[in-house]
Amino acid sequence: MRQITLNRTPKNATDRIRRSRRGFSLIESVLALSILAITFTAIASAIGAGSSSAMEERDQVTATLATEELLAEILAEEWDQLSSWNGFEEAPGESFAPDGGRYPSRSRIWRSAVVLEHTLQIEPAGKQLEGRIVRITTRNTDGRVLVAVDRFVPRPGGAVQ
Repeated sequence: MRQITLNRTPKNATDRIRRSRRGFSLIESVLALSILAITFTAIASAIGAGSSSAMEERDQVTATLATEELLAEILAEEWDQLSSWNGFEEAPGESFAPDGGRYPSRSRIWRSAVVLEHTLQIEPAGKQLEGRIVRITTRNTDGRVLVAVDRFVPRPGGAVQ
């Protein structure tokens, strides 16, 4: 009689193979969680940086508008009244709208104005023009200059010498 032999894997080896294929090991789970944590941290950092940048840009635009508005208000004055603006300072939150209400968007900026006597040299003609320089500076609450504008205003009557 012939005997047939089957190649059988021992029972305990089969059990080990089945056990290893059932699910994730602890190391695989920890590795997957670590990758997720790193990914979420990177995304959160990018969102935070974008938010900070957007706030800084908003402050820059607000400061530019506030500076131009103050310059227009000063330049609307008569020549003799320009020097009364020298030393003007407006603290954060003190900016008023034309209707008398406060500007909430300006709660983080302050403006200042300086008016200086100045003689402008006109080089090609060798002439001098007397006038005043109006300097408007807008800063944030940290004291960093956001916008600075200088405007020369000539004396009326054409005081060219």
